[in-house]
Amino acid sequence: MKTDTILRTLFLMTTFLVVVSNASKDHRDIKCHVCKATINEMDLAISKVDPTKKVEVGNFRLDTSGSSTSRKIPLTKSEMYLTELMETICDKMDDYARARYKSNGKITVLKLVSETGGMNPEMSKVDFVQDEDLNKSLKHLCLEILEDFEEPVVKMYMSEQMPKDPEYELCSKTAQLCDDKPLDDDDYNFEEEKDEL
Repeated sequence: MKTDTILRTLFLMTTFLVVVSNASKDHRDIKCHVCKATINEMDLAISKVDPTKKVEVGNFRLDTSGSSTSRKIPLTKSEMYLTELMETICDKMDDYARARYKSNGKITVLKLVSETGGMNPEMSKVDFVQDEDLNKSLKHLCLEILEDFEEPVVKMYMSEQMPKDPEYELCSKTAQLCDDKPLDDDDYNFEEEKDEL
């Protein structure tokens, strides 16, 4: 009887640890997907800004010769624009939902409606995960990521040359939320992209 009780206790503890471990992995995976979605939404918002728009930045004091030392840069490279964008971009997470792929059970964060206004074609490949907060935690995670990594995000977008894979740079390399590897040119299948266009 004593051995039976010990075995039951061990079984329950093991089951609990497996459930907690899976929940922890799911949370990390969700945070990874939210990070990637945030970067995608920022890229999309930036791509919609007129590239000819400039803003003056720099020191507005006069130097010894009476000249101002300010300069003009593209609006999308200004710290002010990027900070304002980061304050509103997480509202886009209301357009996303948690889901699991039917084929492999992997968790994802899926945008429900495409930019063209149609339903996301991936929707038929997933089962949506209902949670108690109706996916409000996605917005919270977005805000948390941008708060924790504000400086690297602003620095990345202000740089003269954007990284080839900004999702990897921020979400995997800097924030260490994802285990992805950087994309190589070999990772792109240009024939598939041509067919989709």
